[in-house]
Amino acid sequence: MKKKTGKKKNLFSMVNYTVLVLTIIAAVYIMANGLGLIDGLDFGAGAYYYADIPQFAKYVDGSCYTSPVSMKVLIALFLIWGFFMYKLWGWIEKKISKNKI
Repeated sequence: MKKKTGKKKNLFSMVNYTVLVLTIIAAVYIMANGLGLIDGLDFGAGAYYYADIPQFAKYVDGSCYTSPVSMKVLIALFLIWGFFMYKLWGWIEKKISKNKI
């Protein structure tokens, strides 16, 4: 198969870079002006997500859910699962790319 190159690829790349630059500019503007923050509800980095949950602290203090398995084991299992999903995704990508050629 012959790959398409030329004006379409260049235009697509130019649009992608333009969107990237505009997104970064917008993010910096929002952070510099503190847009979206509520003065009475400052939760740091999570202010945008948790500001509307009353008494949010009671949900994250650890008393709502207890597990016989330690938190370190749960985190390790989560990371192992993530590693296997990453490997599976890579294998799927290889299979798909071999079938397209």
